[in-house]
Amino acid sequence: MEIFTNFIYQLVFTVGVIVVFGLIIALCRKAFYKIVGDNATKILLATGVVGTPIHELSHALMCVVFGHKITEIKLYQPNSTDGTLGYVNHTYNPKNLYHQIGNFFIGIAPILCGSGLLILLMFLMVNDVFTDVMAEIQFVELLSTNFWEASTYAGYLQLFWDIVTDIFEFTNMGNVLWWLFMILALMISSHMELSTADIKGGFKGFLFIAGLLLIADIIMYFVSLPALEAVTTAMTSFSLTIAGFLALSAIFSGVLVLFGLAIKGITKVAKK
Repeated sequence: MEIFTNFIYQLVFTVGVIVVFGLIIALCRKAFYKIVGDNATKILLATGVVGTPIHELSHALMCVVFGHKITEIKLYQPNSTDGTLGYVNHTYNPKNLYHQIGNFFIGIAPILCGSGLLILLMFLMVNDVFTDVMAEIQFVELLSTNFWEASTYAGYLQLFWDIVTDIFEFTNMGNVLWWLFMILALMISSHMELSTADIKGGFKGFLFIAGLLLIADIIMYFVSLPALEAVTTAMTSFSLTIAGFLALSAIFSGVLVLFGLAIKGITKVAKK
């Protein structure tokens, strides 16, 4: 039972966290399409000038890190017949465990790298906001990791709200760089959603990671239970910090939905 409990916690607070934020991003983009309608494609084509190359370069970076061979890459093709704005084709050795694990990170790369880039842009362009947000993210390590405690979810909601208020503080709106950051953030976050191919490739890697993790947990359980529990604690603590970073992507995906509502409202007024 101890093995199973630690294994589940490790998966939930690593892969599970990324999956949840990936789902939030996907739902926000779907909502944006539904709200804006036919104009959504035009807007995403425009934001894709920045967002799509970053999406594809994220895949390419992880391909290099995990030793996959890139056979073809398209950073941005707005006139594609099937609507695919960009792609990265790569090959790997299926007998190579490192390559197989790499499939997971290559698949989720746009979420991880996109979130990292948002943090970097915030640091470079609106450093005061960056400092405040980092303070909130550091606080996330104090949150409970108990699934059954309401305080766990209340803590995450409070984290989201605190980051939102830091970013959208009224005094920031007089800063030209803040507006530029917002535009770039929306362009990046609007293209973080994972494609079906990304999800399939990532799932392959996930199976190998889960298998290795289970084997390691079984070994640690019989060698030293405290060591197993220490590893689980370290993984959950680290993943809470990652959740803080990923919260930025979810927030800007939510802003995209609000942007869609604004466009819809303006369009209705213009038609009257």
